[in-house]
Formats: sequence, C-alpha cells, structure tokens
Amino acid sequence: MTRDVEWFTGRCRQAGKAVFGDRYGYALWLGLLVTFGLYWRVGIFITDTYTTANALVAVSNGHLHITETPYTLTLGAQPGLHEAGGRLYGRNYGQILLAVPLVWALQALSVFITPRLLLLGLWSGTALVFVSHVSVLGQRHTDTARRTVLWIGSGLVAVLFLAGALTATALPDTALPIAAFQISTMLAAATTGIVLYRLVGIWHDRSVALAAGVAIGIASSVGFWASLPKRHVLVGFLLLTTVYLFARSRIAYADSRHRLGLGFRAGAYVTAGLVTWTHAFEGFFLVVTLALVDLITARRNSFVHLAVIGLALFLGSLPMLVTNFLISGNPAKPPRLLSAVGGADVEFTPETGGDGGTGGGSGAGGTAGTDGGSVGVSGGTDGGTGAGSDGSAGDSAGAGGDTGTPIVTPILGLFKQVLGPAAPAMAFVSDAVSRGFDVLTTPDRMSQIFLRSGSASHINYAPNSYETIELTMLEAVPLFGAVAALPVVLIRSANQRIRRWDVRPSQYSPQTQTDMLVAALAVVFTLVYLSRLPLRTQLTVRYLLPTVPLIMYGVVRLPAVHEPISDSRRWLVGGYAVSVVGGLLLGLGVVAGLDLALGEAVQFHALLNLGGAAVCGGTVLGRTLAPSRVSSRAVAVGLSLPAGLTTAYLFLSGLVYFQYGPFALDFIRVLTPHLPAV
Repeated sequence: MTRDVEWFTGRCRQAGKAVFGDRYGYALWLGLLVTFGLYWRVGIFITDTYTTANALVAVSNGHLHITETPYTLTLGAQPGLHEAGGRLYGRNYGQILLAVPLVWALQALSVFITPRLLLLGLWSGTALVFVSHVSVLGQRHTDTARRTVLWIGSGLVAVLFLAGALTATALPDTALPIAAFQISTMLAAATTGIVLYRLVGIWHDRSVALAAGVAIGIASSVGFWASLPKRHVLVGFLLLTTVYLFARSRIAYADSRHRLGLGFRAGAYVTAGLVTWTHAFEGFFLVVTLALVDLITARRNSFVHLAVIGLALFLGSLPMLVTNFLISGNPAKPPRLLSAVGGADVEFTPETGGDGGTGGGSGAGGTAGTDGGSVGVSGGTDGGTGAGSDGSAGDSAGAGGDTGTPIVTPILGLFKQVLGPAAPAMAFVSDAVSRGFDVLTTPDRMSQIFLRSGSASHINYAPNSYETIELTMLEAVPLFGAVAALPVVLIRSANQRIRRWDVRPSQYSPQTQTDMLVAALAVVFTLVYLSRLPLRTQLTVRYLLPTVPLIMYGVVRLPAVHEPISDSRRWLVGGYAVSVVGGLLLGLGVVAGLDLALGEAVQFHALLNLGGAAVCGGTVLGRTLAPSRVSSRAVAVGLSLPAGLTTAYLFLSGLVYFQYGPFALDFIRVLTPHLPAV
C-alpha cells in the first residue's frame, strides 16, 4: 500500500512538473485563478454567449443539437445559431466540449452543497493552496517568515470564507453551466500565464518569466476576458502552446536530440489542429503559418518527419472532423458554414456595418454579403449532406456513378463532398486577407484600432446607450507601448545578420526561429481581422485577443525590457503595487467626484492608460538607444506604471463598471455597495 501511494505521488509530481515547470509556476497559476475569482460575476455579458451556453447545456445532457434555451426566450436573439437537418446547433464546440466535464462536476457536487457555497468553497480551497505554496517559496525566507505568511494568509482566507458563508444568497442550479463555462475560460487564461512563464523561462531567468506570466494574466486584456466565456482566450492559449512546443522542438534539434525534437514538433501540430475544433477559420491560418515557418526553419524535413507531423495534424483535427460529421454529415463542413437562423452569419461576413462596424464601402459590403449568403444557402439546400453550393457537385457525382468503377466513384464523391464547403470558406479567407491589406492603408482606422478610441465614425453606439466603452489595443494593454523600441531592435538585428551573411533560417538559433513564428502569427492573426474592426462590441479589441500573449512575449524579449526586470526587481514590484493602488484610488475618486457615466469612466481610463503607455515606450526606447543614460530602475518604473494601471482597470471594470450578473463570491457583493457607481 505504501509503495502504491509513493508511486502515485511520484506520478503526480512528474505530471505537475511537466505542466507547471516548478513550484513558482504552480503558485503563479493558482494566484491568477484566485485573482480572477475576485471580480467574477456569474452571468452572460455578451449576447453571443447565449448560443454557446445553450449548446453547452445540450451537450452536457448528451446531444449536440439544442433542444431547450434556458438562457434566452427567443431564438432570433441568439447570434451564431445554425440549422441542419431540421435541428438547431451552436458553434465553438471545441470550447463547449472542454467545459462539459466541469458542468458534470459542479452538478454532482451541488447535490451535497448549495451552488453558492460550492463556488465559495472552490475559491477558498484554491486560495488556501496558493497561500501554502507561496509560504514555501524563496530560499532567503526563514522558517518564522514562512510560518507568518502561512498563518496570515490562511487566516485571511478563513475570514473571507466565513463572511461569504454568513452572507450567502441563493444561486439557482441553472447558473451552474454558466459558472462551469466561465471556470473553463479562467483555467485557460491562467494556463496561458503558465505557458508564457515557461516559454520566457527558456531564454531568460525566473524573475523575467514570472513578470511575463503575471503581466499576461492581470496586466493585459486577457484578464478582462478571463471570466467571460468567449473563444478568444482559449484560442490565445492554444496559439501560445503551439509556440512553446515549437521552441522546445528547435532546442532539441539543436542539441541533436532528433526524436525528442520530432515529438515536440508533432505536438505543435496537434495543438494547432485543436484550434479548428473551436474555430476552423483561425485554425486554418494557424496551421498554414506554422507549416511555413516550420518547414523553412527545420534542420530535418525527411519523409518520416513529414509523415509524423502530417499524422499529428490529422489527430489534432480529428475532434473537429468527427463533430462536423455528426452535425452536418460532412467532416469538412463546420457549423459556421451551415444556414444561420435569424439572418446572415456575421462570422462569415467581413462587412460589419450591420453590427456597428466600419465596412469597406458599399461595393465591398455587397460582395461580402453575397458570399455570406451563399454559404447559408449552401447549408440550407444541402441539408447537411455536403453537396456543392450550387448543386453541380451532386449532378457530377451522379454522372460519375454511371460510368466510374465501384472503387473510384465513392472516392470522387467524398472528394467533391469535401470541396463543396471548402470553396466558400476559401473565398472568405482570401477576402479577409485582401481587406486586411486595404485597412493598412487607412491611418484613421488603424488609429481607432490600435491607438485612440473615443467615438469612431460609422459605428452605431445606440445598442450601448451611446456609451463609448471600447478601448484600443494600446489603451487596453498600455505595456505594449514598449513596442516603440521594436523597429530599432529589428534594424540592428538585420544589420548584424547581413554583416555575418547569416540568411539561412534553418541555421538560426532556436530563439530567433521562435521569434519568427511569434511575429508571423501576430501579423497574420491581426491582418485577417482588421476588416472587422473597430466595432461597438470589441471592448478591448477582442478579435485580436489571441495576439496579446504573442505580443507580450515579444515585449519581454526586448533587451531593454528583460534586462531591467532582472536587475531592478524591487523597483518593478514596488512600482507595480503603487500603480495598482493609485489607479484604484484615482479611478474611484474621479468617478465619485465627477459623477461620471460608464462611457466617461472608461474613456478616463483610456487616457490614463495612454499616459502610462507613453511613459513605458519612452523609457524602453531611451534604454534601447542610450542604455548608459537611462537606468534600469527608470525602465522598471516605466514598465510597472502601465501594468498597475491595467490591473486597476480590470478590478474596477469587474467590480464597478460592468454589472451583468451576481458576484460568484458573496463577500465581494457585500463590499461593492460601498464603492461609487457609474
């Protein structure tokens, strides 16, 4: 018995090390989950979630089609609802199916514990484990200091648990699927921090890796969406995991460990294939970009290696293929290509004028609408059988059945069945790319996406009560002000390579090859969504959220960033703490003193964050150009200021600004009435 326990404990430690790397990674993961829970509201924030939430309930009950709508009364009010064979389906089934085990677990536990106390207990248990791990971190701490941290932290968690239990309000059982859906997104967001911690830790020391992990979790827009069950957080996590596995493969190849390198290389393709399960459009661009960078940088592209990564890609895409076949009867036809219920599918219509976006003109908009309409007609006409969009595929297949051999005919039929939905999808892909390039030539629109929001032209703010609550990329993540130093770094790097005549990507270092993949993915995933931005429901440019971990990695890789983090850790931590407190007090004071409305409060934070971004960009650029004149302490303060302001906005947005449901933790509900309201 003792040996079995020791064996099991050893296996758990190995699994934990494989996922988290070390105790610091585990503590980071727990800390992010605890932080997300503090501003977690159980409810639906964006109307798109109605469809996926209803689909989640259906899948948890054992079927893919939606039979009931517990989270809305009318089907027409659910964006993203599709029809096949007389049945209604949702989308993002990869995201949905990953949350199903959590639904089952919460429903099983709710038999013994009321839902409200169940959520409180889960948070409190996670907080206790976090405190116990933090208390043993750091070799410089004495036993007395560790015990003090443990007792104070445990006591605080116990007090909060008692406060929540004594003030607990009722939470209906119907809220459990939504809560499970949100927990799955929080887990993805926290794990994104772990992956970035481990990825940065390959090239830099632990302090830099920890700073990156904390920043992506609570100093970026990932933290804003952590408790909102949208696909963007999950896709961002899978993108970053693909990059991490790619980096590990390049390191293994450089050390002549080809089998290990092939294993990590195949893992990257499996992860990329899984993205198609949630969003085939994004998965396509991920796979293509990964394949291009992988093939031109690989040191070995033998037939065996190519066959292995091809099999890995198939295995990663298999869940998507099976799900598509069960829904539409065609493994190559995802739900987004089926007939949309209640109008055109906005996901396959680049023109966003109907949703408050800024389409590319009437002519372009008409073309996009036609394409989107033809996709829907194809799904409705075929009824899920996967024939060609105009019916010609079916006729052609029939002709082949009269003259072809018994073996060739089924193969041709399958081939045509796959090509049917591929044609409109490829048309949409090419259209998104071409429109993205068109947006690059419009400075005003680029500014409204990346620099300053305010009131963008051609956006219908009526559904938001004319509140300008949208933030640009820089306003949402002011740490990206450090990107101002990127052109200087790129020019210097290019000059060095030209002088050494180092132009063969396969001979680049693993760091450079990984940086190439990150840059390619960030550019591609930005380009294909530019035509849909800005729009009134972007909040923090949510369509570009998967690029946020990639850009954060790029920021940390700048020498003027990671060197000061290592040299001036105390200034970084101290400046961050002061910035968080100052941002909270300033935000609450301005809201209360000036009696601001929601849009005014958000725009105040936008201007405040832009100021932080300017300080960050100035110090990092100055350090890059003249490292002897700009100290590492100045850069550390310049980085901590925007990070702290972003954390303050995350808390205020969840606690004060956006009120869409009850708090998951009742002790937070008791405290928030004392805060000023917008």
